[in-house]
Amino acid sequence: MKAFYFLIPLLMINACKTQTGTVTSTEKTATMGQLNERVTGCPEEGNCTVKIHKNMNLIIKEDGTGAIYPEMVAGKNTVVEYTYLKEGPEGTADGNYSETIHFEIPAAVENISKVNASLSDVKLLYGKHCFCKGEAGYYPISNGELSVSANNKTLTFNLNFEVEKTSQVISNISETVKL
Repeated sequence: MKAFYFLIPLLMINACKTQTGTVTSTEKTATMGQLNERVTGCPEEGNCTVKIHKNMNLIIKEDGTGAIYPEMVAGKNTVVEYTYLKEGPEGTADGNYSETIHFEIPAAVENISKVNASLSDVKLLYGKHCFCKGEAGYYPISNGELSVSANNKTLTFNLNFEVEKTSQVISNISETVKL
């Protein structure tokens, strides 16, 4: 009986052991365009990147609390993702600040020009990511102007916008990206 009491802790320790081995992922990654040498409109205190996701569609979803967020799924359009990132002070856990802009370009379209309410046609979405209670999250953009020009080699877009429900760092973007 004493041996049984001795084996119980050993069995419990063995049961809590984590599995080891190789984990494989079958997630598809989208083709992304290369960023040009100089990112225009990016504040000096941060870094900006542009990603072009070919053969993807942008879906705006809503969680259980009423907040919206973007999701990219396989499709025939192109999704542009612009990100501004400002690193927080070293040693802070929640010091980073970032803003993202997402929009979708329909397949086989060379030029787009959208103003104010028609920005919803390209699902223009602004995201603010920070430790800033009540302000972090995604917001649809309905006040601004977007122009896009695309060919087989490059994609050029100019965006001037204002988010009415929160403060923002980025309000003007002018980019040319190699495809």
